Amino acid sequence: MDGLAVDVVTGWSAVAWLAAWSVPLSIVDLRTGRLPSPMVNRLLAGLVVLTLAGGLASGSMRPIAWSLVGAAAFGGLLLAVRGLAGDGLGGGDVRLAVPLGWFLGNTAEDWTDIVNAVAVALLIAAVGALVASGVRRRWRQPLAFGPWLCLGALLAGVA
Repeated sequence: MDGLAVDVVTGWSAVAWLAAWSVPLSIVDLRTGRLPSPMVNRLLAGLVVLTLAGGLASGSMRPIAWSLVGAAAFGGLLLAVRGLAGDGLGGGDVRLAVPLGWFLGNTAEDWTDIVNAVAVALLIAAVGALVASGVRRRWRQPLAFGPWLCLGALLAGVA
């Protein structure tokens, strides 16, 4: 299998893995207001394995490097936002940003791809959360942000 075919198979496998884990993570977050670390860790572990397998099969470690950058960028950004916002953003959302950033970095060619993907994912997540909050008419109550982060990353990653 050539490098492009491996990248395509690995990329769609990562999309399927993220989509499959997004459902139970979202259900738990909506019900409890928490994103359990073991579930987030399994999501990340699966994405790491898929990226490593794809990198080894294609002979290129470039996706691994960009995935690390994406994980650090998205996780670091939400960690900084949490530091500024205080209680407005939970630790589970910050932990979830790491595998989502890994996913977004997997297909990046350079740092601008990561910046654009993270920006699009956050924009989709913010709009989804605002609409959900407005529909519920409870602007001041905590809102599960994890489902919106997952949706934003999936849409940004597929686009």
